[in-house]
Amino acid sequence: MKPIFEYNDTLNNPYEAFLFNSQTNPFPITPHWHYFIEIIYLLNGDACVQSGTQTFILQPGDLLIFHPQVIHSISFHTTPALQYYVIKFAPVYLNLANSNLPSLSSLLHMVQENPKLPIIFRKQQLDGFPLKDLLERSVQVITKKEFGYDIIIHSYYCLIIAELLKIWKKQGFQINPQQQKNSIHERFASIAEYIIQHYQEPLSVSSIAEHFHMSYSYFALKFKEYYGQSCKDFIKQIRIQKAEDLLRFTDLDLSYISQETGFCDCSHFIHVFKEYHGITPKKFRQLSVK
Repeated sequence: MKPIFEYNDTLNNPYEAFLFNSQTNPFPITPHWHYFIEIIYLLNGDACVQSGTQTFILQPGDLLIFHPQVIHSISFHTTPALQYYVIKFAPVYLNLANSNLPSLSSLLHMVQENPKLPIIFRKQQLDGFPLKDLLERSVQVITKKEFGYDIIIHSYYCLIIAELLKIWKKQGFQINPQQQKNSIHERFASIAEYIIQHYQEPLSVSSIAEHFHMSYSYFALKFKEYYGQSCKDFIKQIRIQKAEDLLRFTDLDLSYISQETGFCDCSHFIHVFKEYHGITPKKFRQLSVK
């Protein structure tokens, strides 16, 4: 069977968290791949999981991480009923400003590049860490999407990844400064961070390519290769996400929101928003209030 590409609607769901039940959801999970990171934490049953060329049997309390662009599948092992938490996210959304360490997306890429580092964590390795509680609260936060939800979910996901990095470090993971300096992944992580920090400004693909000393054609090709979408769409996506929160949680008028989120004028903002969501910003605000 040919692996299926799983599209992720990062515009509406930059972070995902949910509880999966094999008795109420389509199962087994057939071979597929995606550009984001996926983590599963088994609660009930035992699962047979394939990731790349590796096969694992998961027991309750075990965690497994699927790296970007790795083909994976999940099926029953011995019990027909499985229940597990799932979180999904693009690593660039977890990057922290002013950290002494490389960006989290770069650290996770370094881990993925090291075949000696495991992607499975057994229950005993995670003892003492409130993983189940963090995942349960993540599902609640994502479901409710109340004011400040993005800050809360970012902190939860960072706590989880930090714990996994601590375990990997005990197993031999080391940061190679030269590898980091020469890494094209590090460069494109920096580009995504730059867009997230400057989305309010009049950004263009050509100006960003020039800022990072790349030709337009090379930049456009590599950006899509790393993020599964064009740079132009990524900029729009960030702006729309910011606009959504301003519509949900403030009474600011549309003209002000369009200026705050980098759109050239209010009519352009309304046009792009409707193009993405199928409804106007005004209608989105009304539905959010309900």
